[in-house]
Amino acid sequence: MLIGDALHTAHFSIGSGTRLAMEDAIALDKALASANSIPLAFKNFEAARRPILEKLVAGANGSAAWYEQFAEHMQLAPVDFAMSYITRSGRIDLDRLRKISPRFVERFEQTVPGGPPQVNN
Repeated sequence: MLIGDALHTAHFSIGSGTRLAMEDAIALDKALASANSIPLAFKNFEAARRPILEKLVAGANGSAAWYEQFAEHMQLAPVDFAMSYITRSGRIDLDRLRKISPRFVERFEQTVPGGPPQVNN
């Protein structure tokens, strides 16, 4: 059985490889401990980890796409560049960012005529 990057790779720019491997190891241990057969344990492991993996890979793909357009992003104003970078994976939206860093979002919204924009990567 493979786990972590050996089982599923994601673009390095989101920095989740080690965390993913550790979480996979924990999930595999739990699946093996709770199942009465190895095939069932593997099936349970896959069922538990697949949704997490798909979400992570989607974020990694969004981040990779952002880097493919890096030259265009470098033309943005600093606060716009920062917002673009922070939201590149699609894992952090404006509402979540507002909870994490309200002062940054306030500054960002002040730079946008007509209120907060739709952030597109």
